[in-house]
Amino acid sequence: MGRELHGDEARKTAGRPDEKPPGAGKLDRLTGVLAKEAAVAQASSAMNKNRSGALFLCDINSLKRINVQQGHRAGDACLKQVAQILTYMTSQQDILCRCGGDEFFIYMPACRDVCQAEDICSRIEKRFLASAGKGKGSISFLVTTVYALWQPGDTWQRLSERAVAEMEKRKAETQTSERRKEDGKDPYGKDVRRIRQELIEQISKPGAYCQDYDSFKGIYRFLERSIIRSGQKACVILITVVDGQGGSLKPYEKDALMERLGADIGATLRIGDVYTRYSSSQYLLLVIDTTEGQADRIVNRIKERFLTEELGNRILVHHCYELQPARIGVLEERELENGDPEIE
Repeated sequence: MGRELHGDEARKTAGRPDEKPPGAGKLDRLTGVLAKEAAVAQASSAMNKNRSGALFLCDINSLKRINVQQGHRAGDACLKQVAQILTYMTSQQDILCRCGGDEFFIYMPACRDVCQAEDICSRIEKRFLASAGKGKGSISFLVTTVYALWQPGDTWQRLSERAVAEMEKRKAETQTSERRKEDGKDPYGKDVRRIRQELIEQISKPGAYCQDYDSFKGIYRFLERSIIRSGQKACVILITVVDGQGGSLKPYEKDALMERLGADIGATLRIGDVYTRYSSSQYLLLVIDTTEGQADRIVNRIKERFLTEELGNRILVHHCYELQPARIGVLEERELENGDPEIE
């Protein structure tokens, strides 16, 4: 492919050398490049003379959609833009033509091998991809480009038919790929949206996440596995309500006190923490990004909310330990008996 040309030199491109070839002077009125009849006459003559070259077809994607949605003036602007860019991207010996409503062809007599032809196609498509939708008032569109190389015994008609067949093949492959994407998008996209609606939590107020014990256990085990990768700190805290002598509460005292304690825990912990009612007089907390030392301060804040004069001699007792990464295999009973993980 030749260098990009500008100004007067560019206007001499697309099959307009100094000596007038067959059909010279017949231009497409809209774009200013050669009309099809004149271009075919020039390209056919050059091909028969040089016995070489490549024919490139450039198709504007979705021109019909642009005409319908934005009007024919917008479609005409696309055609003029394609003609201008292709003119700048062709050399003086190349022949550029508007050969159909949304198609252009370029005959390049100097292009003789597959690698060169594929590189030219790629450069043309990338040029339009880079400029798509850029600039004030610009219209976003892409161009599909294919080629056919001259072969011994070729006539212009044979060369053109191979190029057209290659374009039809490329369009069919593109449509099949897009259809597969759409077919795959609908059911799975709907599933994902439905799943999101099913799983998402509508948080009405800040505070920790209160769960039943089985759910708490599942969250604990998931976090225990995940910290293998993340290295995240987490701490489990067991809070027990006892009387002044460290004994159990009376049955008639427990319900009201535990309900109040649960509310205080939920308000004190952060939104990412989890807690659950563990027994009739205990709560179990799972606190994220927290060490054992920090856990003591968290419990102190809970105590400040919970322990007031009206509660008399009731007190809170707590024990805690940091989560460790999950291990493959089952902890031996003696490990637990010896305090592994260590509990304060």
